Amino acid sequence: MAQPGDVVVVHAGTYPERITTVRGGTSHTNRIVFRAQGVVEMRGWVVNHPFITVEGFDITGHATTSMTDAYVRVNNGGSFLEVIGCTIRDGIGIKRDDVVFVPPNQIHSAVGGFLQAGFRHGHTILVARGTNVTVNNAGTFVLREVTDTVLTLTNQSLQAEGPKPAYITASAAFGLLTAGGTEGCVFRSNRFSNLSFDYCFLQGVGHRLELNIFERNNGWDILFWAGTNHVIAGNWFRDSGWGVYDPSPDIFDNWPVRYGNVTFSNNFIHSFIGVINAQKRNATASGPLYIRHNVFVDVGWLSVVMPFTWIEQNTFLRVARRSNVAVQRERHPVIVHVSNYATNAVIRNNVFVDCGEPVWPVGVEGTGWYEILGDRSTIVAEGNFVAGAPPSFGAKTNWSEAPELNGGDPGFVNIDDPLGPDGVPFTADDGLRPRADSRLVGAGVGGVTIGAYELPYVERVALGAEQMGGNRVRVRWPKSIWPWTLEWASDPGGPWEPVPVPPGETSGAWAVELPMESPAKWFRLRR
Repeated sequence: MAQPGDVVVVHAGTYPERITTVRGGTSHTNRIVFRAQGVVEMRGWVVNHPFITVEGFDITGHATTSMTDAYVRVNNGGSFLEVIGCTIRDGIGIKRDDVVFVPPNQIHSAVGGFLQAGFRHGHTILVARGTNVTVNNAGTFVLREVTDTVLTLTNQSLQAEGPKPAYITASAAFGLLTAGGTEGCVFRSNRFSNLSFDYCFLQGVGHRLELNIFERNNGWDILFWAGTNHVIAGNWFRDSGWGVYDPSPDIFDNWPVRYGNVTFSNNFIHSFIGVINAQKRNATASGPLYIRHNVFVDVGWLSVVMPFTWIEQNTFLRVARRSNVAVQRERHPVIVHVSNYATNAVIRNNVFVDCGEPVWPVGVEGTGWYEILGDRSTIVAEGNFVAGAPPSFGAKTNWSEAPELNGGDPGFVNIDDPLGPDGVPFTADDGLRPRADSRLVGAGVGGVTIGAYELPYVERVALGAEQMGGNRVRVRWPKSIWPWTLEWASDPGGPWEPVPVPPGETSGAWAVELPMESPAKWFRLRR
């Protein structure tokens, strides 16, 4: 019954259904809005029409017979959808090390837990490896009967096998899927949690995925994309979960079709058991891909096989150092496969601290920044800072960039607390912000601050003035930020000139005493 301009309010409760739209709005200002009031648990959405807004729903419990389905599926008619403030959670999946396949049609686990995990009659399940041990019965099957320890299949084709470590899911569906003909959808401030397949697959044109939380990845990759002009910004990727073998848990990956002009920026990624990106193939020439102003902490490496990838002003801390059954350590956090089409890459103004592991016969001082495999003639690498582990922050051998950006304390506010006391990324107390005296401030190509944080996140400089006797004024600033230049001007718009009096040290600060003038002077510090 809802018409363009209407708001459908759904009261708190559990609704075991999945909604398919029958009508849409007509413009951004004339939408059909579905709004949850309180906790509204339901199974998901199939959006076939434009200019629809979905707000505040708790979406869970979806199972499917197709791997091209999703908890929120946006078909070709569903352009300009908004999904805001929803939770998409708890895929139906389980990993057990004692799985026994009993011909012709049963899967047993003494530990069990199938009912609690959500497996039900009629689900199409996917069986995959739980570790690097091969499972001969891997594949898709339909459930005929479920007990807590036994899955009985309609298929009659199992081989005798086990016990084996296996991963079994009944929700091999994306959390979010947009069709190739969609345009301009916005997915903002949602929580994607504990799903058991890929979290998001963006196809189409001009979608925005922003300010979302992606956590507890218990399946494959977080993001796939195809199409053009997508923006993935301000998201928080954290706590990836168990990391099983076949579902190699990448943060993002390419689909084997062309994409172009994708921006991945201002995202915070930490405690993620998988890799940043392990592009496995280059089916068609793609790009550009802009990876800018992101923070990566305790995560795997970034493997680039696509051309025109820009990696600029990111902060990498302890990247490519951990391994599991699906992800190995690497010497460097960024690997550019020029011989596999990754030409025209730009690696500029990034911070690499305590990254990489000497997994081949090479000392740790020769690891930890980027590796160019193939012809370097199309690659631009400049303005990057590299250092070893704290507290020494040792310099690296075989470093080909500016020696003044090799080794030494980078000047983070608190390297041991990347999120800061509030536990929230990209706020004023983040531990990986540069201090005012940080050597990263203004040291990058173009005079920018190296790394993910620019103003207003750089620690502020306390510049003060006090009236002295004899009609004089003293201007003071912390000693820690020497050598900066004190400048003055009669107008804040300039012109600015260096103060002609050199500073002196007093009480742990630098200070300059000057006669008071009329009109008054403005002062600033400049590095």
